[in-house]
Order: sequence, then C-alpha cells, then structure tokens
Amino acid sequence: MNFHLIDWIILILYLTGTVYLGLRAKKYVENMEGYYVAGRKVRVALGSATLIATEIGVVTFMYFGQLGFLTGYSCFVLGFIGFLAYMFIGKTGFIVQGLRRLRVITIPEFYELRYNKSVRWLGGVMLFLGGVLNMGIFLRFDGIFLTQTIGLGDQARAAVMVIMLVIVVSYTVLGGMFSVVITDFVQFVILTLGMLISTVFILARVSLHTITATVATQLGTQGTNPITNPQFGWTFIIWMLIASVALSALNQPAASKSFASESPEVGRKVFLYTGLTLAGRYMIPMMWGVAALAVFGPHASSLEAMPKLLGTTVPTGLLGLMVAGMLAASMSTYSAYLLAWSTVATRDVIAPLVKSPLSEKQNMTLTRVIATLIGIFMLVFGLFYQIPSTAFQYLAITGAMYAAGAFACVVAGLYWKKANTVGAYYGLALGAVAPVVFLILSLFKNSIPKSLLFLVDVNVSGFLSFVLAAAGMVIGSLVTQKTHPPVVVTVPPDKGQLEGGLHVGN
Repeated sequence: MNFHLIDWIILILYLTGTVYLGLRAKKYVENMEGYYVAGRKVRVALGSATLIATEIGVVTFMYFGQLGFLTGYSCFVLGFIGFLAYMFIGKTGFIVQGLRRLRVITIPEFYELRYNKSVRWLGGVMLFLGGVLNMGIFLRFDGIFLTQTIGLGDQARAAVMVIMLVIVVSYTVLGGMFSVVITDFVQFVILTLGMLISTVFILARVSLHTITATVATQLGTQGTNPITNPQFGWTFIIWMLIASVALSALNQPAASKSFASESPEVGRKVFLYTGLTLAGRYMIPMMWGVAALAVFGPHASSLEAMPKLLGTTVPTGLLGLMVAGMLAASMSTYSAYLLAWSTVATRDVIAPLVKSPLSEKQNMTLTRVIATLIGIFMLVFGLFYQIPSTAFQYLAITGAMYAAGAFACVVAGLYWKKANTVGAYYGLALGAVAPVVFLILSLFKNSIPKSLLFLVDVNVSGFLSFVLAAAGMVIGSLVTQKTHPPVVVTVPPDKGQLEGGLHVGN
C-alpha cells in the first residue's frame, strides 16, 4: 500500500479542521428553524454544493464500485437515469417547490397539513425506520474502504468505524444544519479534487482499451447492455426511473436542502444544478470498479477490489488527499442523514404522542440524543448484518420502503384534489409491503417454493412497491370520498400562492 506518514498527516489535519468548522457552526444556531433548516438562508451555489456532497459518500463509491466490478459498463445506465430525475425536478420544481412553499421541515409534516395527524405519525414511523435501516450499512462500507485503501487490515475495521462515528456525530448533533452546510461546502471541494486525482492515476495504470477488452472477455454483452444483464433488465430500469424521481425529491436528507433554501425557486435551482454533475459523479466510481476488474480479475472480492485499487495506485501524499476527499464525502452523507432521520423521529414520531408541545430546546435536545442512538445502531448493524444482495440493491429496496408510499401521498396531495386520508393510509402501508416481504424472505431464500421466488427478486419487489402504493392511494381515495372528504391546504401567511395543483383555502 502507498499510505505513509505524509498521508496520515494530511488526513489528521483535514479531520481536525472539519470538526473545528462543524463545532464553530453551533454559534449560528439561534432557534429550531436554524438548527433544522439553517434558518432557510441557503442560496443556490451553497445549496448545490451541499446537496452534491450529501448525495455521494464512501458508501456511494463502494456500491457503485461494486456494480462496476460485477456488471461492467451496463451500470452506467444508472447515471443517465439519475441525471434525468434531477433535471426533471430541477426544471419543473416537481414536488420540491410545493413543499418548500408550505415551509415544512420534514416530509411527514405535509401529511398532517393535507391529511391528518395520524397519517403524519404513521408516515413518520415508516420514514424513520426505512431511513435508518437504509443507512445501517454505511459505517461498514466506510470501514471496508478505509482498511483496504490504507492497508490496516480487517482487524482494524471496527476501530475505524467507531472513530468515524464519533467524528460525525460530534459536530452534527451540536451544530445541526449549519454544521452540515458549512462542512459540506469544504468537503465538496476536497471530494472533487480527490476524484480527479484518483481517476488520472487509475487510467495511467490501466488504459481504457484494456478495461474495455476485460469487460468484453469477462462479461460479454452483459457488460455493455443493461437489458440483457441479469442484475438489471426492463423491470429494473422502469423501477429506477420512478424511484429516482421519488428518492431524489422525497429522501429527507436531500429534501432538507431544498427546505433550507431561501425560496421555493432557489430550492428548484439547487436540484437543477446538482443534476448537471450527477451522471459523472455516478460513473466515475463505477469506472473505478470496472478498472479493478481489469487489474485484479473476476475472482477478487467485488467489495474490496475498488478500494484496494486506489490504495495501490494513487501515490503517497496524493493518496492522503484522496482518502480525505472520500472521508469528506462520507461525513457529508452521514451528517445530513443523521440530522434528517433524528429530526423526523423527534418532530413526527415522538412529538405527536406527547400531551404538551415540546419547546424548541426540547426538540433540539431530543434530536441530538436520537442522532447519537442512530449512530450506535449503525455501528452494531454494520458489524453483524449480512446484505442479501448487492449493496446498491439493498439500499434501493430499503429506500422503497418509505419512498413508494411517500411518493403516492405527496404527489397525490399536491396535484390531485380527491386524495384523502384513507388513500394516504393505504398508500403508505401498501408501499412498504413488497420491500418488507423481500427483506424477510431473502433470509430464507433456499426454503421458498419456486412459485414464490419472484418475491425475492429485488427488482420485482422494488417495482411492486410503487405500483401498490399508487393503487392504494387512488382506490382508497375514490371509494371513500363521501365519508372522508379531502382536506384543503392553506399556505402560511404572506408566503404567496401555491402552484402546480395544490388547492388553497381556509
């Protein structure tokens, strides 16, 4: 490995500086809105940088690298799909502008405005559980990446995971969204530089010609055609086209960046400018994975090959900067996700159950405690849980647990006058059925009758989650219009009129 003293110095200096900036942000937290959404003062450039940093962490590099190693160039289709999703939202303001105009802090808050408090609580529980389960593997993948890149060995993985957790939790729970935004901007710069440096040295070690020849030899047409690749196919592509829009607009960590923007128009532009870089940010780690296949061959570990390639290819000194960039990406993701899910737990799950409203100080204290508990869960889960499929598919299916129902409820609530409470209940519940069944049955895959094996096909389960959620919302609403008339939503005073189909009234 090429990681030596100078690399350790660079890495330690970077981590120290990041924690310092994050803790300094605590002085800007004046109230609850400042803690959760940075006082809604974020502008386009900073918002775009922080969203980019949030949406690609070490876990992102790891699962895209694994996909590249296993599927070759076929996985590049995900870059195009993600690009289309962000550009669609950024061009139209679909979902994000309507939610920003209502000045919500979390997505379940919209459920109470449009449906009722019980829907908000149910949606909050599902969002929290699905989100925390989704990020349960993050620390584990960071541990694999760092131990393989630095050359510490598997025995150091648990210690690395603990150190990462302590660093991120410390500044996230104290400074809230201000810490996330301020550190994300710095991390965006370091991340971009680290990706460019790594790509240059990887391509210097193994040429594009060699990589392409390896894909043709090892994977055949499945390495270039996602339709014929068994990991993908038409069901996967259709699922991803829908899920990418849903997860982009309704993943609480990403949506919170729009909620923190200074206006609905700025929130829309944040998604637009973030989308311009998305395809490249997806495809670069995928290319690293394909290059690792060319260097180490198909019998290497699909998870460990890419970080091992970085650790043996990027030279001393620059390797420290690259690892700092990867950690920058990881900490951006952790901080945003920890804050997002702890906020949902506090405001949408616990607060509706208490008799008297929580004060701003109680809200922030409880959020900090829950963020710490989520971090501990990540450590335990990451050490012991065995992923039933590729990392990307696990993240996609756990994301569908909450995104499918949320997509049905929010889209219908914003753009369909007949959406009602019953439809919301059915949409949320049915959207989670297929992913939950998949996660449970995948533990007993060898015992399942052949007639039910489609239930452990991650692509089928993911697609079904959105179909069932939409059906639940539409049918549930239509058959109960008389008994449960739809609720009319009011825009907060002096914030203008809603656009795009959300009806306004008293």
